[in-house]
Amino acid sequence: MTAPVGTSVGMGLARVTVSTPKRRIDVALPEDIPVAELIPNLLRHAGENAADEGELHGGWVLRRATGALLVPTRNLAAQGVRDGEVLHLVPRRTEWPELEYDDVVETIASGARRYGRSWGAAATRRCALAVSPAIFLLGTAMVLFSDPPWQVPGIVSIGLALILTVVGITLARAMSDAVAGAVVAGSGLPFAFLGGLLVAAPNVRLTSLGLPHLLLGSVLLLVFGVIGYVGVGAFSRLFAAAVTVGLLGGIAGLLGFSSMPSAGIAAVVLTIGIALMPGYPLMSLRIGKLPLPSLPQRAEDMLADPPMPQRSTVYAAVARSDEVLTGTLLGVGITALASMAALLLDGTVTGVILVLVASIAMLLRARLFPTPRQRVSLLVGGIVGIAMVAVAGGLVAGSNLMRFLLLLGVLAAGALVLVAGVLFSKRPPSPYLGRFADIFDVIAIIALVPITCSLVGLYSYIRGVFASFG
Repeated sequence: MTAPVGTSVGMGLARVTVSTPKRRIDVALPEDIPVAELIPNLLRHAGENAADEGELHGGWVLRRATGALLVPTRNLAAQGVRDGEVLHLVPRRTEWPELEYDDVVETIASGARRYGRSWGAAATRRCALAVSPAIFLLGTAMVLFSDPPWQVPGIVSIGLALILTVVGITLARAMSDAVAGAVVAGSGLPFAFLGGLLVAAPNVRLTSLGLPHLLLGSVLLLVFGVIGYVGVGAFSRLFAAAVTVGLLGGIAGLLGFSSMPSAGIAAVVLTIGIALMPGYPLMSLRIGKLPLPSLPQRAEDMLADPPMPQRSTVYAAVARSDEVLTGTLLGVGITALASMAALLLDGTVTGVILVLVASIAMLLRARLFPTPRQRVSLLVGGIVGIAMVAVAGGLVAGSNLMRFLLLLGVLAAGALVLVAGVLFSKRPPSPYLGRFADIFDVIAIIALVPITCSLVGLYSYIRGVFASFG
């Protein structure tokens, strides 16, 4: 007997054979659902009165051919159930003798395999793809260790970025290995930024470089990010993050040609990155070319039946949009941390307030993104921002009493996070709490604008204008 099930194994289904006391069932079971939730559905196909008979012998359980019990509270994937296995639906009180064996060494090896797979070709590939970017990044340190003049190190960095990008695109297009191509091309992004930063630098120390050099580095990072996004076609979040950092860094570089103070420039970049966050999902849909349903404009449109796009096309567009959104949020998180560091180094009270408000805005906005890969960038940015404020407060505190009060605040924040995490992992927060979070989210984003205007010096300029009329 074959039970009606879903369509594909790629959706997380395990095709197994379930042997019951009356019949055998070929069925596809979801891998991510606990076994206890699958048994009632299996009993419907196990024969008449199977569910009622379970009350006479303590219920039903699933066992492997070896007699090993499938834990009811765990899913099939966690217990290693694979396609083609034969499972037995038997009464709970049925005694299933353990299989005898005559080879202790083989039994030891079988037990060891239960705790994880041995190192194989897939592990070698993953290790190489993880280690090689770290080795490539050592090259940026070698460039930074160079002495001025910086033109030659800058040209070398740009050349390395170009080589790595070409090799990455070749791997993705000619060798059909988009993952390796993305790793190689992504390794060239730091070289592109560093090359633009140094190629036009004068014979001064690196700490003396200004915003015009940041502008050139950001432009090159933007260009190589676009090339990687178009040429590689995999891990697009990496290149989308580079484009975002390049755009925001370019804005900072352009503002460097004005008379705006450095703290004001950092505040403007931070505010732009966070204030535009509500529009990033829509932007990602446009860039990913996600097909959206069109609303009828006339009565005839309601009766029309336009052809639907292919399912594979929609899936590909969803993946592209998700990658763009994830990369954009990653770029915003990186730029926000750099801007926060610049504001704290400036040492003004207004800058510290802006860092706190921006961190709170990022933490509150993170709850609106459904996937962990999108939330983590904002969560890390917000948490690190608050941590930097705490560290800066401890460094500039004038007495041990102030440091003690700061310690109490840190401990209280940690306890609050722990209690909230444990509590909300068991039951979702109330709608009222969610509504309060939405309100404070909007307030925090709006509050960035007047604080930034203060750091830019807009209020002083307006006061000067009105004073000139007097």
